[in-house]
Amino acid sequence: MLGNAKDHYAVLGVYHTATHEEIKRAYHALSRKIHPDKKKETTVANKASTLEFHQLSIAWEVLGNPARRREYDQMMSSERNRSRGVVQGKVDLDDMKEDDEGYSYPCWCSGRYVIKESDLEAGRDMAPCSDCSLKIQVLFDVVLSDEESDNSG
Repeated sequence: MLGNAKDHYAVLGVYHTATHEEIKRAYHALSRKIHPDKKKETTVANKASTLEFHQLSIAWEVLGNPARRREYDQMMSSERNRSRGVVQGKVDLDDMKEDDEGYSYPCWCSGRYVIKESDLEAGRDMAPCSDCSLKIQVLFDVVLSDEESDNSG
């Protein structure tokens, strides 16, 4: 897989849902427009144009091939999930250990999922891992005090 910091779809100016024909048309239109041989520019501008055309070529090489496109889409999906923090699972509050920080549960990466009592009281139920990007959803029941239950009814 060719590495590139840019989103290949953005380079081509198409949506992630674009068909092969739409991708092909976008590539051909852009390559005619930005090809370095078509421009009469200064050396600095020509270098920028060459880099832009190179990125376009890489985008087409990946997205123009159905197998490479599938691989690229899977890689991008994994990266988006990692950046958002994937919900690893659901854990009952009763299965978590109570300590000074609140409640914790071991993560497979050797870190700990941690959630504070104040988060639970505020209705937040996601506990992030201290060492990786994973999260768990904490399952718990809200228990009203006698005073709160008298005022609610």
